[in-house]
Formats: sequence, C-alpha cells, structure tokens
Amino acid sequence: MNVNIFKNTIFGKVFILIFVSISLVLGLFAYQATIIQKDSILNSLEDKAKSMSDSITFVNTEAMIIDDEIKILEFVYDFVQENKDTLGIVVSRKNGNDLVIQNDKWEMLDKPEKNKSKIFIEKSEIIYSEVLKKDIFRYTYPIFFSEVSWGWLYLDLSLDEYYLKIDAMYKQFMYLALIMLITTLVVSFFIAKMISKPIVNLENISKDISNGDLSKRVNIETNDEIGQLAQSFNKMVNNLQHSQEKLQKSHEQLEERVNERTKQLKELNETLEVKVVEEISKQKEQEQILIQQSKLAAMGEMIGNIAHQWRQPLNALGLVMQNIQFSYEMGDLDDEFMEHSTKKVNLLTKTMSKTIDDFRSFFKPNKEKSSFDLGSNVYKSISLVESTLEHHDISLKCDELADIKVYGFENEFSQTVLNILSNAKDALIQNETPSAFVKINIEKDDKYGNVIVEDNAGGIPEDIIDKIFNPYFTTKEEGKGTGIGLYMSKIIIEQNMNGKLEVENLEHGAKFTIRIPLEGMRE
Repeated sequence: MNVNIFKNTIFGKVFILIFVSISLVLGLFAYQATIIQKDSILNSLEDKAKSMSDSITFVNTEAMIIDDEIKILEFVYDFVQENKDTLGIVVSRKNGNDLVIQNDKWEMLDKPEKNKSKIFIEKSEIIYSEVLKKDIFRYTYPIFFSEVSWGWLYLDLSLDEYYLKIDAMYKQFMYLALIMLITTLVVSFFIAKMISKPIVNLENISKDISNGDLSKRVNIETNDEIGQLAQSFNKMVNNLQHSQEKLQKSHEQLEERVNERTKQLKELNETLEVKVVEEISKQKEQEQILIQQSKLAAMGEMIGNIAHQWRQPLNALGLVMQNIQFSYEMGDLDDEFMEHSTKKVNLLTKTMSKTIDDFRSFFKPNKEKSSFDLGSNVYKSISLVESTLEHHDISLKCDELADIKVYGFENEFSQTVLNILSNAKDALIQNETPSAFVKINIEKDDKYGNVIVEDNAGGIPEDIIDKIFNPYFTTKEEGKGTGIGLYMSKIIIEQNMNGKLEVENLEHGAKFTIRIPLEGMRE
C-alpha cells in the first residue's frame, strides 16, 4: 500500500477519521464488556458462597439453636475438607465465641467485647490474607432464626478459578480485538476509497488540463453533483480545445493575410490608412479569442479550487456514514436518528451545491456599474482560493476588512483581485518559498478605496517589472500562462473603472495596489 495516499489527502483524512472512530467505539465496548464479565465472574463466586452458607446453616440449624458447638465443628470441618475451593470458615455467634476452621486445623477464639455488636448485612470482597499470603474471596453471611440475629458465617474461598476465567476472558478479547482491527482497516479503506476516488480523479485531470494537456477527460458517470460537475468540466474542456484550434487556425490565416497585405501595401499606399484599420480590427478579434481562452483556463483552475473547497464537507459526510453504521451495529438506529442524519447530509450537499453556484456566478460580467462594499467583495474572492492556499501551506494574513463603498463593476473587480491572488500563489509555489504567506489590507484616501496585496515570493525582477502589464507577457512556464491576466486586470481597473493598478517590490516580495473610486467620486 502506498503510504503517500494517507498524507494530506482526502482519502487519508476520511480513512483515518473512520478508522479512529470505529476503533474508539470498539475499544470502549471492549472495556465495558471486560468490566461486565469480571462482575459476572465475581457474582458467580458470590452465588457459590451463598449456596454454601445456606447449606451449612440449614444443616446446622438445630445445633446452632441449642449451641451444640461440637456438632457444628464436626460438620463444618468435614465440609472444608470436601470442598477444595474453601480455604476456611469462621462461625461467629453474636454473643459467643468464634469457631475458626481451616483445612488442616481449627480453633476457638474469644471475641473482644468491642466486636460483640455488628451490623447484620450480607457482603463479599476480595482481601489479602496475611495467613495465606495471597488474595482471597471473603463472603459474610448473617444468620437469622425467627428474624432474630444469631451470628455470622465467614467463608474464605480460593481465587484460582476466578483468575483462570479472567485469563481465558482476556485471551478471547485479544483474538476478538485482532479480528475487529482487521475488519475496521478493510471497512475504513473501502469507504474512504469510495468517497475520495471521484474528487481525486477530478483534481488530477484538472492539473493535466492546467498544464496544457487538453486531451484529458473526466470519466465519472454518477448522477450526483460530482457527476454533473464532471459533465460541465468536459464540456468546458471541449470548448477550450475548440477555441485553441480556432485560434491556431486564425493565427495561420492572419500570418498569410499579413504577408499578402504587406505586398499590397507596397502597391496601394493611397489606401494604407484603410488597410491598417482593418488589420487592427482583426487583431482585436484575435485578442478577444485570447481573452476568452484565458477565462476558460481560469475556470479550469477554479475546478481545482472546488476540489479543495469540498474536502471539509466530504469529511463530515464520512463521519455521518460512520455514525449510521455504529448506530446500526448497536441497535440504536431509529427514525429520529435517521431523520437527523438525513437533514445533516442534505445540509452538506446543499453547501457543496452552493459552492458550484458561487463559482458559476463569479464569471458573469456586470452590464452596468454599481456601488458595492469593497470588504465584502474581497472576502468573496478570498473564499474562492482560501482552500487552495491552505492546500499548498500558504498562510493568508488578513485583518478585519472594513466595508468601504466604491463604484464600479463588482464581478470584474472580483476577477482582478482573484487574478492577483492566483499570481501570488503561483509565484510562492514556483519559488518554493518557506513560510509562504499572502497579506491583504484595505484602506481609503480622499478619492479611492485601496486593496493592497503583498506576498513573500521574493518580488519581481527589476528588468521586467515595467513589462508585466503588457499583453502576452508572462514569466510562467509554457502552457501554464497566457500573459493577458494582468493586462486585462489593468484594462478593467483603469479604463473601465477609472481606477489604478500599481505594483512595486518590497524587501520580502511584491506589492500590488488596486485603487477604485469611492462611491461619492463616480464620474
């Protein structure tokens, strides 16, 4: 079995959760069963002692009433000799002497005056015998005749049989525990595999797609939310592949047209201005195709974020399943428990479904500008990448974000914040930064509400910091970036919202500042 599947994975977390829960329950059950079994063995020993006491009292009733100590001694001495488990018997009369009989001797003892009055109750206990130098079972039996107390019988029984039964019980529990441990491992493994396999498959395919392999498809045929997500994901990849093929074809056609137009321009100088306008228009169309491709690639990355976002509710679903199994085994599975479990499962699935709705609505562009709360908007963007940052051990430092009213396109602004957070995440991962973090603050001045994003990835090289907002410029590996994310972010903020998007290097990393006009500063 590959040990890596248990390290920081959905499978590992669900497996450990189920295994530990079942093991704890079985351990508590075994502990309680051991106590009950011990009590049962002691009860049987007490019943045996009571039966002996009843027999001795019944046979010697007449002798006890007339105080015939010789007859009592003869009977009890023979009784001790015949019952090997009986180590000794004391016949104690309330107002008389104590007759002590053991298997090899007997004696008559005078009771001290202070011991002539005792409480007449039946009891049993395990005590240490100074004479025998070992633990014994002592049973105290009060004797009554016509509801008048006569005295007591003290029976000292051997614990050898008790210890044999205890040893046998421990061996049985050891074999049973080994069987239950193996069963728990198998059950936990298959339940964890059943829950985690679809989401792990989806995450692996998402990584391949984000690395440029558009031939991959998700093969999940279930009818639940994951199955529907897989279908949507495959449609998105088909569209992305079609757009890429169309873009490649358009590039080839454009290159042919440019060559053709170059020849024509030499001959048609009078129509140069018209031709240039036509080419610029066509280039803008190609740029729109690139922008669409970038959005689709971003949606592909969002699928990976959904996978991380679903880990916690999937763990909770695994716990609900374990509780149902345990209740079934204990016989506590009733309508009320099932109703409660069903409500909890429905709540978790609604939460997972809402995650999909949040990601779908995130990419819908706003048609008109509107006022919105800057803090709430940034929180929304953070919620989409928070799980991904946590997955890569990137801490998010974010003080309480004040709600500052600003004016612009809310969704487009969210995409800008998300794009900058994603670039920071990629830089931290690529540089393998120790103690990686992303810090977000919000403040305002006389004209703008400002969102400040910092990281500790080492900053942007000074020779390219002035180029990062240029179209098609990227420092990422081939197939992992289009080079138009920051370019489009700057267009959205500065041209569409009359704001500013700035970058500078700090001692530990890069600092992006997004400035958007306050609500009262709208044009």
